[in-house]
Amino acid sequence: LRHMASALQAAPTSGCEPISQQKNGGGAEASGPKDSGGQGGDVKTRRSSPKKKYEPPFPGMNLSPARESIWLYDMEKMGKVPKLAAKDDMEGIGWDLILDARSPAEYKDDHVPGAISTPVLDNSERAVVGTKYKTDRFTARRIGAALISESIAKILRSPVISQLKSNSRVLVICWRGGERSHSLATILARVGFKVGVLKGGYQAYRRRVRVYLEKMKSLKYIVISGPTGSGKTNFLKAIERQGGQMIDIEACAGHKGSILGDSLTTPQPTQKIFEGLLAAKAEEMDIKRPVFIEDEGSRVGIRHLPIELWNTKKLAPRCRLIVPVDFRVRCIRDDYKYFEQKEHMDALCTRLKGLHRRGGEEG
Repeated sequence: LRHMASALQAAPTSGCEPISQQKNGGGAEASGPKDSGGQGGDVKTRRSSPKKKYEPPFPGMNLSPARESIWLYDMEKMGKVPKLAAKDDMEGIGWDLILDARSPAEYKDDHVPGAISTPVLDNSERAVVGTKYKTDRFTARRIGAALISESIAKILRSPVISQLKSNSRVLVICWRGGERSHSLATILARVGFKVGVLKGGYQAYRRRVRVYLEKMKSLKYIVISGPTGSGKTNFLKAIERQGGQMIDIEACAGHKGSILGDSLTTPQPTQKIFEGLLAAKAEEMDIKRPVFIEDEGSRVGIRHLPIELWNTKKLAPRCRLIVPVDFRVRCIRDDYKYFEQKEHMDALCTRLKGLHRRGGEEG
């Protein structure tokens, strides 16, 4: 009881459920001997199905009480995707660190916004263990445990972890919220951090993204249109500073929308990451209030607008910005001033050739 009381007081964030108290699919329900005579009985292991029982090594042994507290972050119960704590987070509703324990390839394809890649198995190791698991589960677990242990040691020595305070709240994510995330979470909890595991893992996050993308059909958009250099993005930011709602689609897509819009240093995010960033913005929107967005085509660079946003945007009222040509020139030079540097002239010429092809000889 003292252990459970102290564990409850150490909850990383409100609404999290201790894994040791789950009723379905993971409770720590340790049963003692079946009779008062001390004869050993079956013992249910923590984080296993209540129906699944394991024999102790010798009769009469009981399951040791949990020495660490790992908390389950349930997005259905919490009603939101986990987020990092803001610098001025006075309410304490964010995580200090979100760790993605999946392989680098999985992380690159998509991840929870703000999550840091801390793979416990790299791409090749995951393939080896996964292949072996199909024919020999015990050997696969042994090999996987050795590889994971080596990776966790490196993670603990990394600046990401070594700079954390003892009361830091850390959320760990893997594909389904299973072995990989719990392996890392267990060690972090034993160190003393307040640790959570995302229930359902990345798969649950992706389902939540689809829910928020569906919400985009219900938002009341006002579309801000105008030619390149008319200051549409600055106009949206001014609306936000005044308390209005806006979604910066170009920021989510990592592209400024025009033929010069792709970054010279950073590639656009994947389609799934783009959708996740849009979903995160949709989550914050009040459907009763207007939401201002910039007029975009069906694509921003090489990323496609979700159909839920595209179909609704086409029917939304719009406001067109009309500004003098000299104002547009100043805005374009400010937005793309890096193209005026000598080392980027070739990149500028390449993009302008594309504009020439679109506009024809007279363009």
